[in-house]
Amino acid sequence: MVLTSATQELFGCLADEDVTGESPYKLLKKDDIIQDIKTRAAVSDFSPVKQIVLDYPEDELLLVYDRDFTYEQCFYLVLTPEAKDRILNPPEPETSQVLENVVNKTPEPKEWISLGSELEIDEESIKETREKLWYKFSRVRRKFGVPVCFSDRNTADAKDGYLECASYQDSRFSIKQMQRDCGMQAVPRLQSSSAQTQWYRNIFTQYVPRELSDEEKENILQFESLNNFCNSVTPRVLQALQQEEIMNGFFDDWKALGAAAEDGDWSGKVSEGLMLYQAFTDQKYTKDKKISSINWHPTIYGVLAVALTEQKEERTKDSTTFVVTPSVILFYSFSDPSIPQLLLECPDDIFAFEFCPSDPNIIVGGCINGQVVLWDISAHVTHLLGTQPGSKKVSVKNKTPVVRYCAVSALESRHKAPITDVQWLPPTFEVTRSGLPVENKYNISVQVVTCSPDCTIMFWDLRMQRLLSHSATDRKQSVDQKTQMTPYSVPDTFKHLDRTWKPLFRVLQGLRVHYKTHSKVIPDYSQLRVPSAKTATILEDVNTKLYIGTEVKIPTNKINNIKQCAKPLHCFNIHHWLVNTVQRSPFYKDIILTTGGWNFAIWKEGVMDGPIVLSPSSEQVCTSGCWSLSRPAVFFIGKDDGSIEVWNLMEKTSEPAQVHAHITNAKITCIKPWTASSKQHFLTVTDDIGMVRVLEIPKVLYVPTRNEVRQSNHLSCTHFKEYYCCLFTYYYVKRNNNVLGEGCKQNPALQHIYCIDTKPVHI
Repeated sequence: MVLTSATQELFGCLADEDVTGESPYKLLKKDDIIQDIKTRAAVSDFSPVKQIVLDYPEDELLLVYDRDFTYEQCFYLVLTPEAKDRILNPPEPETSQVLENVVNKTPEPKEWISLGSELEIDEESIKETREKLWYKFSRVRRKFGVPVCFSDRNTADAKDGYLECASYQDSRFSIKQMQRDCGMQAVPRLQSSSAQTQWYRNIFTQYVPRELSDEEKENILQFESLNNFCNSVTPRVLQALQQEEIMNGFFDDWKALGAAAEDGDWSGKVSEGLMLYQAFTDQKYTKDKKISSINWHPTIYGVLAVALTEQKEERTKDSTTFVVTPSVILFYSFSDPSIPQLLLECPDDIFAFEFCPSDPNIIVGGCINGQVVLWDISAHVTHLLGTQPGSKKVSVKNKTPVVRYCAVSALESRHKAPITDVQWLPPTFEVTRSGLPVENKYNISVQVVTCSPDCTIMFWDLRMQRLLSHSATDRKQSVDQKTQMTPYSVPDTFKHLDRTWKPLFRVLQGLRVHYKTHSKVIPDYSQLRVPSAKTATILEDVNTKLYIGTEVKIPTNKINNIKQCAKPLHCFNIHHWLVNTVQRSPFYKDIILTTGGWNFAIWKEGVMDGPIVLSPSSEQVCTSGCWSLSRPAVFFIGKDDGSIEVWNLMEKTSEPAQVHAHITNAKITCIKPWTASSKQHFLTVTDDIGMVRVLEIPKVLYVPTRNEVRQSNHLSCTHFKEYYCCLFTYYYVKRNNNVLGEGCKQNPALQHIYCIDTKPVHI
């Protein structure tokens, strides 16, 4: 059973406080459960087992806290008195008694019981599966006993005088290799390298260093020429070491003066790395929590929102106090970073949330319990605008406004696992109940897509359905009841969806998806209705393929079609661990960045033989990634050691252009860029201890070069792989006046492009 925090507090069974791993049992009175079902009706967590509770013969039921998720949930309810008695009073183990005067008897063989091992032995044994061929050889009797004389002859003298039995691969059948024996040697460090060569077979090479013997060493040390050389070189080496201690002989003074600044900027030394601009934290809400998602407000300057989730690390046994903090989304502002400016109340921890592109006051979020939540912050926009520079402060004395959610999806129609990603569909189209993309007549975003590790993708519609499942009287009673339970006013924007919201369409096999949307129309969702599917115009030119990342060691990149969702179209096992980022390039909609495990990959739609760029395996796990908003070839990768790598494909493809270590002392959970103005670009970094850091991106990383802009325009109509092959080869040929083949061999950048076409490239 899944018990919400409100139910746990009501029945006195708070996890890790009232019930723990050492004392997981809690007796619940049958009358209290029945009263809760009558009071909260379908909202009660015990409503699915209502009939079982009514038929239970005793007055108390046993509730057990399943800390190890043995039955895939945090609690389980015992349904029979016999099972309750066995759990509370387990039978005592039989004690071994020492028998005296035991007579040693010869053990007798027991009857053999088959456990399936004979099948394994039978599979490993060699059996003849084909009938034997019988051959008969004969010769004329008069040739018996005749002496034989062998001599040499030319094979060309006689026809068919030489037959070659060469091995070849028979296409009629294939043998699957089940097991392979390979010898391995432990090495102190992992090193990855690659080259543009064909792969044929696995080869292991072992070697030992060649060393001089003791006699050879003594003979060399006795050479007079060696002694003279050491005597003449030693003073100069000592002098160089002393100078190195005093000053750095390789320090670039000209660059330090600011001569490298572009466009005559002589304001001082130009920073080429990420610089800390602002930091946000709040001990009241972020203690023992990590940040799972972050988004900048689309229209208000300097305002960002973060979602918090509980840390999964087990608490120490010595801690006796445990404070349950509420599940909220925090709004921070540059004007007052000390306290949150707004709080969004959540029914449970939020893994992902997004602002509506049509109306930034509407926010959708995905809960850890699989439900979808909607907020409307229209009434608090004035408060957020009051935090802007030069505006008048809203008179709120040390009290942060709290916004309650407008609607939450039905509990029985939720995801069976945490929602890992949520996106708004573009305003240009919508999806019908059968999964067909049709024209969106409202031209605003009215549908949301969510995904979860339960291998499902759900499409949700925000408009009121034409056929309501409840009558008007029942709906009015439920609204009145909710109004009485609400301690403060809630906007009625999505009153028609609250606790009755169900998905419009489901797609199997899903974890993380991505859509890019934009609209400036501010809709009134309470007045919208779902149009009839008969009058909708089906759009044939809409791309219905989804790129999905999984979290287990199975093919980690899938391409599904929402029209044909039975099986994935393509599967790629590229990442060795869960895929945490699937993001399209803001410049090229067919270029996708994925991160997961110890590497990242860049994909191109239409190229289905694998990624076009695959990074070498790193020592640290890649926890997040994002594209630059101003440079097509630049993207950022976050690591679990708190470092950030800046990659620039225009310069290097084998290693990052910059590595910023110790951005935070904890694992990075999210990174997201934001463009404040044409001369101010930020990168937001969050970690799993609740800290938000806003880093200012230097000019060298957000101002594209002239060549980059021109070549980026060329990239939109040219094959991605051919573009980079031509780009790097042209750069090398121009500098070294060399041919294409030599450029590929000597230029290290070309050695790390993994999927270059073998056909000639025209320069």
